[in-house]
Amino acid sequence: MAVLREIGGVQQYTLRDPVTVIGRATGCDIVVRIAKVSARHAMIVRQGQSFFLDDLASSNGTFINGQRVKGRTQLRNNDRLDLFGLVLEFFDADAPPSSTTLKAQPAFTLRDAPEGAEPAPVMSTLALSETGRVGIAPEAKLRAVLELARNLSTTLDQKEVLPKILESLFSIFPQADRGFILLRDPASHKLIPKAIRHRRPDGIESPSISRTIVDHAMQTGQALLSADAGHDERFDPSQSIRRHRICSIMCVPMISQGGESLGVIQLDTQTSRTPFSQDDLDVLVTASMQAARSVEMARLHRERRDLEAATAIQKSFLPGERPRVPGLHFFDAYTSAQQVGGDYYDYVALPGQRLVVAIGDVAGKGVPAALLMAKLSAEVRFCLATEPSLSAAVSKLNSSLKRACEEGRFVTFLGMVLDLEKMSVTMVNAGHLPPLRRCGATGEVDVIGENDVGIPLGVFDRPYQETTLDLGVGDCLVLATDGITEARNPDNDLYGVERLRAIMQKSPPEAGSIGASVLADVRSFAGGRPLGDDLTLIVMGREQFVRTEIEMPPLS
Repeated sequence: MAVLREIGGVQQYTLRDPVTVIGRATGCDIVVRIAKVSARHAMIVRQGQSFFLDDLASSNGTFINGQRVKGRTQLRNNDRLDLFGLVLEFFDADAPPSSTTLKAQPAFTLRDAPEGAEPAPVMSTLALSETGRVGIAPEAKLRAVLELARNLSTTLDQKEVLPKILESLFSIFPQADRGFILLRDPASHKLIPKAIRHRRPDGIESPSISRTIVDHAMQTGQALLSADAGHDERFDPSQSIRRHRICSIMCVPMISQGGESLGVIQLDTQTSRTPFSQDDLDVLVTASMQAARSVEMARLHRERRDLEAATAIQKSFLPGERPRVPGLHFFDAYTSAQQVGGDYYDYVALPGQRLVVAIGDVAGKGVPAALLMAKLSAEVRFCLATEPSLSAAVSKLNSSLKRACEEGRFVTFLGMVLDLEKMSVTMVNAGHLPPLRRCGATGEVDVIGENDVGIPLGVFDRPYQETTLDLGVGDCLVLATDGITEARNPDNDLYGVERLRAIMQKSPPEAGSIGASVLADVRSFAGGRPLGDDLTLIVMGREQFVRTEIEMPPLS
């Protein structure tokens, strides 16, 4: 049975249930009495023999081995979970907890010096959170910051940033013979050498790396100094320190502004005459902060370029223009909570004077939701073109999305087929917010097909039910995602369906007027609060019946 064990404490928790919620609230499965832990901070989900961790939008975040959790993350044996004050170690069923952990051991154990010899200088550690209390020489600190700033101000390319960091450090520390920078890969979470520098002509291509010291720096956030690495027992197993005549080492983690361990900087020297000192370690800590900001800026620059490209690609999946059908008026609006999102809508022309209006919402936000939205967009057109009815097309769409909707993802979807000759609507709802209809004759607003809502796409294989209605003269239909109904004001109140109905009823009876009124009211209600979810709105209304061909490009 898998367990969580508290680091530095005696508590151990067995993960027996399918879902284990951790937080301060009394209803949680693991109750934590720590102020910085949220009421419902995180949960562990068991799927078969595997366990996954989800952060429940906690205030301070959840970390696995120093990496902030973003989305559902699988737990591995010996993973360390940090809930901002509570540190737990995960052990799966096949590897029961051992009697010791890294944190329980001394940071470094030094060998006894030979009889008659002076004791070797001991290891020093410095937590990066303590640097404000350290007496760093002003001229050394200023030199480090200015030197790094000068070299790093000219580029945002990570391939150029990292060698410049080492170039600056070799100028600051003339006794350094070797240096390297390791960065944690966001996908694999492994530490990968990204930059290496040698001062001596016989420098080796791959510098000596002690996994123990690097892992300890990453996990504890402490800067580490060994003034006599040859007598440090923690370096002994690989013999690499002695083989390459390394005498003194400094290893400093690079910490992001959010507290994430980005990687480490390590410098070493081969001469015992000029070992690194505590002052050197203080200066390297200062330099590592500047280096961490530069690495973050380089990553953000790359991610921004990627997101800009992703945004342009995603917009290409959405309609370029609204349908032009005499007698019908259309309005639509789309806004993502992030640069890319999971909302979807489309207009698809079908043979026989038919027009499909579709809207969907992928669970989640950001890039994963956007990728699934792209698949949804392509599959909708294929299924509509190959199936004889809307219900059959939605069933086929559900089957095609099941494989893509693993690990709790799903898609809500609403499809409407407008018969432009009869002015009738056939609708299938797969777990989506039911549409609202404003009656042209009375001005009343009612909910359509509330009792015919099926399960969302990607969950189970179930048949879907069709609902039919006539689109009367002056009728208007509103299709929306929950980014509208679940918008919140500064007091955290929900916008809700009833407010949407009231705005539809008060607005002038035309699709553009209703759409503009709804969006303005949502913005006013939010009071400047940013969107919590993607927002999509479609309004279509009938003015008068005109028999005509639909002016849309053919189905592709």
